[in-house]
Amino acid sequence: MKSPTAILPLLPLLTQASTSHHPNNCPPCADMTCPPPAGAAQIIVTRGSTEMPGTGLLDPIASAIAAACPGSVVAANPYPALLDPYVASETAGLDDLARMVLGYKRCCGGGASSGRVVFLGYSQGAQVTADFLCGRSEAGFGATDGYAADVADDVAAIVLVGDPSFVKGLPWDRGNASNGSFFPRLDTTSCLPVADKMISYCDAGDFFCDNGTSTDALLIHESYALRYGAQIVEYVVDKIGGCDADGDQW
Repeated sequence: MKSPTAILPLLPLLTQASTSHHPNNCPPCADMTCPPPAGAAQIIVTRGSTEMPGTGLLDPIASAIAAACPGSVVAANPYPALLDPYVASETAGLDDLARMVLGYKRCCGGGASSGRVVFLGYSQGAQVTADFLCGRSEAGFGATDGYAADVADDVAAIVLVGDPSFVKGLPWDRGNASNGSFFPRLDTTSCLPVADKMISYCDAGDFFCDNGTSTDALLIHESYALRYGAQIVEYVVDKIGGCDADGDQW
């Protein structure tokens, strides 16, 4: 993760024009493992900027949820997670997430046919996740429609952490953020179909979601799993329902 002083010169470049998101090819069903219909979930993790491919800083949370709900499948969004060019990377993440979710619905059925979907997104990955569900309305990003209404019945839980498009004062907000974010979401109405399944963490001083300027702004951004991991696991396990454990694996 780059330091705040390294990121600031890139900000004018972050919102360069990008293509809209329309996933082309869903994964083959033969390549997909479907969780059982009860007490388990498809856990899709979208990592933050500059993290190595995989589940990144949210891995302990995803692993604890899967341990509490045997049969759950953890899948990582394979997008680039680049800081520069940011919009192109975020758009690729949106495309890849749409492929993953729509492919899961096609192959596994979702709803009563298979485990529902849990979304975990950190930093850029939180913005990707929110954009998939709520549509893009941030200034400098090409507008898109959200999928929340289409996938609401297939969703068990959504957890956003350090979202650069965070908007304070919404019912699903958690943490103590007091300022604005880098790319505040201008329209949150499309989030409403999944509002009762979503939480979004942003703490005061976070460099990306709260425009933090102190020397520990990036540390705040990178420490959510340590501060809230147990809460998040308990929340998601409760939302999945029927799990073998109660989320105390954290």
